[in-house]
Amino acid sequence: RPLGHGAEALLRYPPAKWSGWGCSLAWLGKALGSSREAEVWADLLFTTGDIPLERLWPDWVGPYMPSAVPGLGFSVARYNVGGLGRVEDQAGEARSTKSRGWHAEIEGYQPSPGGEFDWTRDEGQRNFLMLAVERGVDQVELFSNAPMWWMSHTASSFGGSLARPDEFAAYLAEVAAHTRSEWGVPVRSVAPFNEPSEDWWRFPHNQEGCRIPLDQQARVIARLRDELDRRGLGDVLVAASDENRMDTAVKTWQNLKRAKVTSYVGSINVHSYDGLDPWREAQHPGIRAELSRMAAEEGVPIWASEHGNGDVSGAVMAETILEDLHYLKPSAWCYWQPVEHQSNWGFVEADFKPSGARPLKLPNAKYYVFAHFSRFLRRGMAMLHCTEPWVAAAYSRDEHLLACVFANPGQHRRSLRLRLPCFSATTGGVEAVLTEPRRMRYFIRHPVEAAEGSSGGLELSVEIVPHAVCSVTVSEARLRGSCGPKTPRRSRQVESAMGVNAAQVQAMAMAASRGATDERRFGAKDVRTQHSWARWEHECGCSATQLGVAPPVTPPRDSGFSDLVEVVCSGAWGAANERTFGSGAHDAAEAWERFHRHAERLAALGAASRAQVQDLIWMVFNTCWAVVNERWYGPDSADCREACARAEQHLATVGRDTVILRPCA
Repeated sequence: RPLGHGAEALLRYPPAKWSGWGCSLAWLGKALGSSREAEVWADLLFTTGDIPLERLWPDWVGPYMPSAVPGLGFSVARYNVGGLGRVEDQAGEARSTKSRGWHAEIEGYQPSPGGEFDWTRDEGQRNFLMLAVERGVDQVELFSNAPMWWMSHTASSFGGSLARPDEFAAYLAEVAAHTRSEWGVPVRSVAPFNEPSEDWWRFPHNQEGCRIPLDQQARVIARLRDELDRRGLGDVLVAASDENRMDTAVKTWQNLKRAKVTSYVGSINVHSYDGLDPWREAQHPGIRAELSRMAAEEGVPIWASEHGNGDVSGAVMAETILEDLHYLKPSAWCYWQPVEHQSNWGFVEADFKPSGARPLKLPNAKYYVFAHFSRFLRRGMAMLHCTEPWVAAAYSRDEHLLACVFANPGQHRRSLRLRLPCFSATTGGVEAVLTEPRRMRYFIRHPVEAAEGSSGGLELSVEIVPHAVCSVTVSEARLRGSCGPKTPRRSRQVESAMGVNAAQVQAMAMAASRGATDERRFGAKDVRTQHSWARWEHECGCSATQLGVAPPVTPPRDSGFSDLVEVVCSGAWGAANERTFGSGAHDAAEAWERFHRHAERLAALGAASRAQVQDLIWMVFNTCWAVVNERWYGPDSADCREACARAEQHLATVGRDTVILRPCA
């Protein structure tokens, strides 16, 4: 699509809590963890402090150089569980003649077939992992590029296929148990596969890799879940399947569902590649959104667990990040290797030697572009849905901080506007910084305009030169409310909260009905459908704030809000399914059954009288039919006008301002 000039930032529902930015340790972990400067490298990647230039780049210190480099502040680390044995005593192990080098040869912890575990191995990467944890990294994923050499048909971890799936699952579970109990590492998940469906994992390869077909993936997932549970690691997630391409990830998930193992998967991992190129929405429209929808249906998060490229300007990476955040909606995003051995795929090019790592150049522009995302969109913030993929935004309810990252990938200067209808207008505490890679200008203060939008709310306007990235922060951002007492800054979540009234319920019903009808008419992948459901989430998020909670917090179960959401959503699907498939259709009957079940619960929990809630239910019912009929037959159709009249009649009986659900205590 052509780059638009204006976008909206909408609330998401359920609220989307950001887990953070991260990287894979693997090769860089082995090299940097063996370096005398390991602590400084860890500061650079895992803190947001300024790293004095002389600590890593003493030869570059000078009057025309920056005095310091801003830390990236990763909160996610992916630790590579290796598969190499001991070459000196394992005559049966095949070694690749094409290996990238010593740094890509990650030692495994069970070097002999079925033998004892040796926990002294892989010292460099382990050391770097511990430095990351010491600096606050609390989301650690153990991932495997390949099983132990003796678990492969080729007797090597550098290409081949999996020969011992059960032993592989037990091996990973044992490493996870030891990593948590003995080393005190906060293991969040175990990812057993790395691009397992690709056919390029042939021995001898230049790096560890293994082809694992879908039937074996299903077996490993089920067995790994069992092995983790047996070791008391029920809270450690199984992450799958780290496919190279988004469309492959969709097909893999569909096959795992047919194999009835998706219930064992606690996180969907996917890489943002198209082979070695970045995955582009223009070439593969709707695939990211389809995977996102599948994850939402299963109630599992998505991690964009790997991306890398050789564009040192950072423009390709920024476009990939923004498209992922917009369409895929992951809860974490990881770059492959921010520090690379004599390669521009990283942010810092270095020379890896067994004695350590020495930077060959200053951080490239890609480093600073990534810092715009990792330093501003921080872990724990609630991600907003932006209606255009050239901006991302997030909100911290604890700090009342709003952060936005804009990108201009085009050839011309652009004036970009972001409307934030859920935030109060403010002109204070608004700052912006710009990175212009082509002119090597990094984190330069930049003008930004904040004003009240034409329909209320906050509007930010910024002018950005070509191929640049700009971050904007609002330090006193407030979610909009109607009235009510104010509480101290650190605990106050919204400006005011009066409860959810009948008019807001009708707005939710209208938005849900548009989403359901558009999905039935155009399909789930269509941009019109995606836009309608984004509006539905926004209406839910706005109503939730009227209960006195702010994202990423969800209203408690006993507030009745989840039942209200179910009533509205079921009504929308009931009307859409009945209009599409007929009144006797199973999908329609199932939706109406949910509608009536949750309506009864809402009547018992609501703040209004039972009679008022009954009228509210009829209002929702008729509003859903009014929207569906309008979408199908037009606003002047008799069916639409009749349903509209009945909806307005019931709304008048209830009272537009009648509170249905009161604020949470």
